[in-house]
Amino acid sequence: MPLAADMASWTDKVRRAEDAGFYSVSVPDHLGRSLPQLAPLVALSAAAAVTDTIRLAITVLDNDFRHPVMVAKEVATLDLLSSGRVDLGLGAGWLEEDYARTGVATWDPPGVRVDRLAESIQLLRLLLAGGEVTFKGRFYEVNGFESYPMPVQQPVPLLIGAEGRRMLSLAAREAQIVSLLLRTQPGEGQPTFEDRLRWIAEAGGRDRDDLEVGVRVLFGEVGRPGEARRAVAERLAASGLARGRSVEELLTSPIGLVGDPAAIKDHVLEMGERYGITYFTVHEDMGWQLAPVVRDLAS
Repeated sequence: MPLAADMASWTDKVRRAEDAGFYSVSVPDHLGRSLPQLAPLVALSAAAAVTDTIRLAITVLDNDFRHPVMVAKEVATLDLLSSGRVDLGLGAGWLEEDYARTGVATWDPPGVRVDRLAESIQLLRLLLAGGEVTFKGRFYEVNGFESYPMPVQQPVPLLIGAEGRRMLSLAAREAQIVSLLLRTQPGEGQPTFEDRLRWIAEAGGRDRDDLEVGVRVLFGEVGRPGEARRAVAERLAASGLARGRSVEELLTSPIGLVGDPAAIKDHVLEMGERYGITYFTVHEDMGWQLAPVVRDLAS
């Protein structure tokens, strides 16, 4: 949920999400008007004050915008004040205009940004675990520093959104939640969804029982109860909102939710059985349509 007009509408939305049975409410992290959204830590702090059970997810903080010492303090504070409900999402940054138009950070090559993220995760783990930290890396240096406050959760669950092999491998080793991003369609010679799952497994994910595998849902349509799933897919394909995917792709894709509520529930369960996906992130517009499915799945 990236936006709200004021405090009343924001608190109404997060309470509605909690009442509907959603696992978490999340806010992304971009700076300008091209992707308009609230500041995630501020918005989630407001959400914490008016909810009791729903988790507070950041999807995801751009690592380059904040020093790990500041991230540790702010995330630990939010975790403390929410009684341990934070999922800390981190990423290496992907929207160049956030860098070029603001001067907040340097738009370094992808490899450098990923190196910096990996080092940031190491330092964050130390800071959030408590005790005095001395750390000297390529990008960060901390000398005899003890972060305060401490989070309720040990560890604070780390969510990494990724689509390339190196980032997915990092997530497989370090994260509690890996959220697969598939912004482009696989073409000839391009990695498939199954390829990406294999990368996660090969990097150590298959040996972990504490790793949630998730996807960012990029398209979908909830049909009327009893409406044929293919009819909903055909309508979505004709609308131009399916990013050029065929009807058959819409019916099988793990990053799409298409059909009436019963069919979408079946598809979610099938994706869990086939691929081990248990964490679906949807935009709020579709989320409200999915509320009956979420209640059913939560029960």
